[in-house]
Amino acid sequence: MISVFILKSGDLDHLLFRKGRLPESIAKIYICEIVLALEALHSKNIMFRDLKPSNVVLDKDGHACITDFGLAKQGIQRGDITKSFCGSLAYLPPEMLNKTGHT
Repeated sequence: MISVFILKSGDLDHLLFRKGRLPESIAKIYICEIVLALEALHSKNIMFRDLKPSNVVLDKDGHACITDFGLAKQGIQRGDITKSFCGSLAYLPPEMLNKTGHT
């Protein structure tokens, strides 16, 4: 990882505010780490429903960690549909806004 983008603490929101647009190579690393975290949660039947930059904290080495499980839903099986309206307005998926249900 390029050291100029490593924060000793903070979150992805803070990093984006300080640095602006990230180089594609750095963005890919964060995206991969977030996707792996979400896949791990899904494998345990947990739906994380508040993904946004401020809920992705960066550890001392600059790796992404998901935090704030207040809106997470447990016991979700593959294909289950939920129609709860929750999360941060700026980051809501179209399915939630359209009230069509989401998986």
